[in-house]
Amino acid sequence: MDAADGKPNSARLGIADTRWDPVPSSPDSFDVVFASDPAFPVADVTCQVEPAGQLIREPRAWFRKRTPAYRPLFPHVSVSGRSVIPFWVTPRGRTVIGWLGESRRRLLVGLNVVEELIRYTQGDPGKLASSADRTLWGYGNERSTFLYEDHIVPGFELVPWADQLGYAIAHLIAAGSGLPLLCPLPNGKAGGILVTGDDDQAFLEKYDEQLRLLDGFPITYLLLPTTGQTAKTLTKLPKSVELGVHIDALACPERYDTVCNEQTAAIRALTGKPIRTVRNHGHLNRDYWGHLPAWEQARLSLDLNNRGLDGTCPTGSYLPFQVRRGDGSWSSHMSLFSTFSDSMLYLQKWPQKKQIRCIRGLAGQIERSFPGVMVFNFHPQNVSDGYEVHRAVMEIGRRRDWVALGAESYAAWLLATATLRMTVRSGCVALEAPDNIHQLAVYWPSLPGSPKQLLSKWDGVIELRPPSQIVV
Repeated sequence: MDAADGKPNSARLGIADTRWDPVPSSPDSFDVVFASDPAFPVADVTCQVEPAGQLIREPRAWFRKRTPAYRPLFPHVSVSGRSVIPFWVTPRGRTVIGWLGESRRRLLVGLNVVEELIRYTQGDPGKLASSADRTLWGYGNERSTFLYEDHIVPGFELVPWADQLGYAIAHLIAAGSGLPLLCPLPNGKAGGILVTGDDDQAFLEKYDEQLRLLDGFPITYLLLPTTGQTAKTLTKLPKSVELGVHIDALACPERYDTVCNEQTAAIRALTGKPIRTVRNHGHLNRDYWGHLPAWEQARLSLDLNNRGLDGTCPTGSYLPFQVRRGDGSWSSHMSLFSTFSDSMLYLQKWPQKKQIRCIRGLAGQIERSFPGVMVFNFHPQNVSDGYEVHRAVMEIGRRRDWVALGAESYAAWLLATATLRMTVRSGCVALEAPDNIHQLAVYWPSLPGSPKQLLSKWDGVIELRPPSQIVV
């Protein structure tokens, strides 16, 4: 997880003036202490239950016009005491995340981090009983958006709350333990651009028009089984085109599992491709992640089904997340928020210049803060109305610290990196991989300002050393 300027954002994390040993002789000497643990009581430290929803900030940030650090979705615990060094605090100055003692070897966390991240990224299952309107923008079929309707804070619509919490915890633990972090994007890039085009039975000449405009820029077409493409026309597509599936079960949502299997098999047969990525036609959402068993059965690894419009971030994250099933077990399936859509024109009536300002604004936010992927759904049938927006997206994707991604290639990279295992033996840090891994980068938050390290392609075990320990 890498800061957008290519360096760990140590000032934001409060560790700029700290120097840790690159690899402590025993990383186990670093402890994470949860204030909600019944065994927590520490001398001179008092605990208090805090309500959900209040904005948490960095110390001394209350009187500055700065974005809050986090907005908890659950009640949490704050502490105060002479031995507490605050990192994030409540409006009354009580510590929610901080250090116990001057040595900074005990990180105190008052949040249930796992449940907070899952609620943001996967939505609120309680909405199944309480939400009356599950439609979106005047369309009658159910959308997943209703699961996230309480996540948006007016004035902070583009703040990725889950990313801010996840990055903070990861950086603090890595800085305290001396362990490295893996960058979440290929080659350690700060931002990713992923362009998709929902087929929607677009005319073939519209496909051609969009591909001429993109001029080799990657795009992933999500094909309906009723697509106008044929095996012959698909062979003429450039190498920059990747293919996924656009499941259409609007006429029979109760048969989604069968429809998903049949339509995925049909698109695989048509294209001769593995087909890992999926977006539902109409963004149909069956209850609380009710499509997950069908995606798992059909071996669909990455869905783009959480619909965005103008960058507003209901899932709290601009990165893919692994899905937890309703029974608490973890699936290998991942989901990525679809950030922007050409519906900015058709629903919000935004001219292209306003769309471009919004897109560039979010790109700048990502560059200044944490890595993220901006997903754009540009239907080929609508290409004539969005030439300038396409060009603006391509310009961002071609910047030095950005990467343009194909959804299928990205899904394969995510699946490969998910198999990694980090081990520490006798002060030596190593990564283990069962298959070839490439385009992976690491960095060391314990060494603020140190460069990212791009790892050569490998399988098996690779030893990691901080930059100061590398022997040339």
